[in-house]
Amino acid sequence: MSILASAANKFALVSLLCALAVSCAKLGAPPGGPEDKLPPTVVFTSPEPDALGVDAHSRVVIEFSEMMNRPSVEAALYLSPEPGTRLRYHWKGRRLTLEYLDTLTANRTHVVSVGALAKDLQGNTLEGSFTLAFSTGDHIDRGALSGIAEIPDGLRSLSILAYAKSDANPMADVADYRIQTSSDGTFQLSYLAPATYRVFAVSDKNLDGKWSPASEIIGTASSDVSVAEGENPFVTFSPALQDTTPWLILRARFLDERTLNLRFNHQAQPSVEVADGSETRFAEHFRPDTSASGSWMIYLAEGLKGDSAAVRVRIADQELVAHCAVSHNPDTTRPELIESLPASGLKLRTVPHEIVAIFSEPIVFAQESESLFVLMRQDTTALAVSAEQTDPASLTLTPDVSLLAGSTYFIEIPSALVADYSGNSPRDSVLMINWYADPEDSLGSISGTIQSIEPSSWLVELFQSDDSERIEFVCTESYFEFTNYPAAAYRLRVIRDVNRNQRFDRGKVEPFEFSEPFYWHPETLTVRPRWETEAAVIWPIK
Repeated sequence: MSILASAANKFALVSLLCALAVSCAKLGAPPGGPEDKLPPTVVFTSPEPDALGVDAHSRVVIEFSEMMNRPSVEAALYLSPEPGTRLRYHWKGRRLTLEYLDTLTANRTHVVSVGALAKDLQGNTLEGSFTLAFSTGDHIDRGALSGIAEIPDGLRSLSILAYAKSDANPMADVADYRIQTSSDGTFQLSYLAPATYRVFAVSDKNLDGKWSPASEIIGTASSDVSVAEGENPFVTFSPALQDTTPWLILRARFLDERTLNLRFNHQAQPSVEVADGSETRFAEHFRPDTSASGSWMIYLAEGLKGDSAAVRVRIADQELVAHCAVSHNPDTTRPELIESLPASGLKLRTVPHEIVAIFSEPIVFAQESESLFVLMRQDTTALAVSAEQTDPASLTLTPDVSLLAGSTYFIEIPSALVADYSGNSPRDSVLMINWYADPEDSLGSISGTIQSIEPSSWLVELFQSDDSERIEFVCTESYFEFTNYPAAAYRLRVIRDVNRNQRFDRGKVEPFEFSEPFYWHPETLTVRPRWETEAAVIWPIK
């Protein structure tokens, strides 16, 4: 190939590359780029916020900053007054038009809220609920109500329902005002008419604006709320499942002459007696049956002789009766060590004075002998321990010497010492329990006082910062202290114990009861070894 031909080829290649570059510039950059994580916002409304004298035949327009997931917006849309089915949705790009099929209520503040679960096409939700208020009269209602609801794991938000009547039924009545909480449970209801409101927090899974007891959690407020312009009362909710359907026995069957399996449509421990026509037996021991919700294993002290029995259950102010056949099959189920106090494998912050071994069913503890006895060790050193059966399904083990912190302890119970009433022994030859007690110089404490305008009785609960399970609580009139805790981050919840029964009452719908108010300390508390962390709690709820 000549030098001239080679140069010509190079020139052609360069020309081709230039042409491709120009084409790419005209077409634009290739698709891609950083993932859209920005929350959508509302950029335009009609009527304008706080508009007065709005025509009764007006439509409402809401424009978002980007294309939205339309079903999520419609599901999160709350209106007051509630038009029900007399409303049509019209979408055009980023704009949603609400067409009221009836005229707007005269001389009334109208509130349109888009809840915090409305999301764009990438799944980004609003940062918080958006509220638009306008009036068909010459005045905008300015009442407000704020608060916080505890959101259980698995839920992103709750619906707040406010009714301007004290006998509101959240199962049937349409709320006067609704809004969704933010993901942290906080909410602000604005533009409320002056009135006294009964308020609920509901999971509202089916998005019908009401409470379905069988599947949705609900919480009552800590009080009815008087709303007036210029004020912003605060309420708290701790919702839970409150199924109002009557208790039913779903299953009653005998596994053998003394073992009964009962299943209910609710969760609670029953009181049980069994009659077989000639004798009545009472339950000696209860154990939750983890194979099904609402199921219990019931153990009788003596076996039944007849072929059928009437099972009488007293629970939640009801008495239920079921008739079933008595099984005379031999009991071949082996007892199991299902729990210990302290729990096996834990690091403890205090040294226990006794250890309780809990079995799956009532047992008989045989006498110890020189060759068969309960063994306890501190690391590798053998310790003397006495064992005693303290209830039908438990053994209490008491060391003969004081235990020391900073050591690992082991307990071994030979299974030959344990049998159920039918003579079955545990499957494992040795039952093991072990734990470690932290040295005292590695632990710290938290203390503080509660300051409130009104004196009260308080429950102060301690949680690890990343756990929803309460570690400990104290009852107090002001001062509280939690001692001997390992270095970590902790949270405090303070509850006004209104009825002084030393427990957190979350309220009920039927019969109606208010929840006790609570307050989470806003700061995470850090425990350090040999240090007392102080926490002043200023009760914010009037």
